[in-house]
Amino acid sequence: MTSRWILRMCLVVMLLISASAFAQDAPQLKVRAHLEPSGTVVADSEVKLVVDCLTTTFFTEAPDWPLFNVSGALVVLPDEQAENLHETIDGVAWYGVSRAYRIVPQAAGVLTIPAFSISVHPGGVTTPAILTTRELKIAATVPAGAEGMRVFFPTQKLSATQTITPTLHDLKAGGSLTRSITQVAAGTESMLIPPVNFVEVDGLKRYAKPSLTKNVIQDRAGLVAGERTDSVTYVIDHSGRFKLPPVTIEWWNTATQKRESIVLPAISFSASAARERPLFDIPADALSKGGAHRILVIARWQAMLAAMFLVLALVSIWAYPRLAARFKRLRQALHDARKRHADGDGPAWRALRIAARNGPLKATIPLLYRWMDRSRDLKHPAMIDELKSSAELRLDELVSAVHAHYSGQPQAELNSRESIKALGRAVKHTRKSRKAKSPLPPLNKY
Repeated sequence: MTSRWILRMCLVVMLLISASAFAQDAPQLKVRAHLEPSGTVVADSEVKLVVDCLTTTFFTEAPDWPLFNVSGALVVLPDEQAENLHETIDGVAWYGVSRAYRIVPQAAGVLTIPAFSISVHPGGVTTPAILTTRELKIAATVPAGAEGMRVFFPTQKLSATQTITPTLHDLKAGGSLTRSITQVAAGTESMLIPPVNFVEVDGLKRYAKPSLTKNVIQDRAGLVAGERTDSVTYVIDHSGRFKLPPVTIEWWNTATQKRESIVLPAISFSASAARERPLFDIPADALSKGGAHRILVIARWQAMLAAMFLVLALVSIWAYPRLAARFKRLRQALHDARKRHADGDGPAWRALRIAARNGPLKATIPLLYRWMDRSRDLKHPAMIDELKSSAELRLDELVSAVHAHYSGQPQAELNSRESIKALGRAVKHTRKSRKAKSPLPPLNKY
């Protein structure tokens, strides 16, 4: 009996020791939250809510930062990288991450930031843990003269326009129209522009659309203005006359330190009844008699047209391989013709004339030989001495200049342009002589 009691006591001691060791190995967690600045702020100025998540081990994943609402303020979590933390608290090393929410009060008063939960993933455990922040408060004030404003929005300049789509003509019951209001605030981020409050209208169903925001930024000036567009779609329930009420936008002019407002006019329109019955009623007895049978009548011209399309399709299928082969041969013939023309003496002669008119003799000589090789009026291989002519002294000068160029002798001044013109005249004379000469040999040359 004594041995069993001793064995049980040993098991209890071992369990207590293992539980204590496990408790020491389990990661510790804490969350901190504070405001920057911590005192009273002016409405529409930015307040940072800095939240730190700490653990004694490490985080395997980024915390799940939630979004929350604060009545009377805008709350945004910027898409910025979290700041890593490493602190020693009471001799214990803590590691963590920090994020900053941006809160912008829009009216005077005390705003309450509710406590919210953050899901974290510390190392050493397999399940996520939940950290809950404490409740905080923000005290906001407004300048003298701005009391009573529903939303305190300070800016240098504000403009607002509205559009209605589609046009107000020919609206019917069951249709819809969209009212869009665009605000442009100078020197202000678009996220700080307050939304427009669209009210309900009798006989219309209201469906709000997501707002569109953008910042106008220039390279040197930076932020120029912010733009926000709020839209709402009204679905018309029934026919009648309707009126969208005017929209008043209040704002605080920072240049004059005065309260100002923009009033967008009301929109009136009429909607006619939607056509619910067909123009011509079909008798019920005719529908009952004709519902059991359907007679399909095909006119003669429809049958002929279908036959023509069928024949055309069959002919196209039959002729496609032949037409494709003929088109391929035609395309190859065009390619060969272009190549023969490019390799002929015509392009070579034009290049020679351009070089003789603009370039030195050194650049003209290679083009001269290329033309001689392609010309049908000279023997092949072409020799420069064949260009000598008793009628054109310029050609003799050209031949001499070419010989002097290759022999390295000093060259006399040569007018390449006039020499090429003389060469052209000699070629034309040769062609005329060839055409005038009979292709048949004389029958009796004696």
